[in-house]
Amino acid sequence: MLRLTTLKIGECRAPAWGAGLPGLGGATFPALATLIETESACVLVDTGYGPAFFTATRRFPARLYRWLTPVRLPAQEQLLRRLPRLPDLVFLTHMHADHSAGLIDLPAGIPVMASAEAIAELHALGDLASIRAACPPLLRDAILARDPHPVEARPAIPTGLPEFPQGRDLLGDGRLIAVPLPGHGTGQMGLWLPEAARFLVADAAYGRAMLRQDRLPPGPVLARLGDAAAYRRTFARLRALMQRRPDITIDPSHCPETAR
Repeated sequence: MLRLTTLKIGECRAPAWGAGLPGLGGATFPALATLIETESACVLVDTGYGPAFFTATRRFPARLYRWLTPVRLPAQEQLLRRLPRLPDLVFLTHMHADHSAGLIDLPAGIPVMASAEAIAELHALGDLASIRAACPPLLRDAILARDPHPVEARPAIPTGLPEFPQGRDLLGDGRLIAVPLPGHGTGQMGLWLPEAARFLVADAAYGRAMLRQDRLPPGPVLARLGDAAAYRRTFARLRALMQRRPDITIDPSHCPETAR
């Protein structure tokens, strides 16, 4: 048994063009988390927004983050309201607040994993740099207090995907494979589920439509949020995978199609 449940944990408004969408107006982007249940484990991939985001952006200069991307988090969309059960493990694809703030809603003691690169950067970031890295200081410190562990400690295994040949075996049974997806943020990873033919790709694309239409965010936006050249390479590989394996469902974290 392998069951996936997509959870919308808030949303934000941002310029459509910044995600590669047509038009100059604003667009709404859901913040999605995914609960994966197997016979022996329950894994939560990302945590969406949470009250910790509003606490961390209450004062300047971090408040600029909230102003640039206004966030809406109705009470019924908060993580603990949406979860049917508590996870045994939380896997953060990267440390941006829209993927990590909900973590602080969960009880302390639940193991947290992310890439070694993402964890190392969080330790190294000063206060202003952490705001630029979309993980304001109060949130940075709260995440580090949960003592995230590097997913690279898990065994390396082949994925069976030529575009993304190697990953890390999250549970030790080959069913959940963490895959590097460089370019957005620092140390971004996705999760490949061969049994379900689902690939959770975080922010390596902002929507399936953008992959189908080969629409990338503008270069300055890519550079502001990570490594533009690496993002383009990862995006091209995802697009190639989509064309070669139409049976695979690719799930970006802010895609309206994923949210349905």
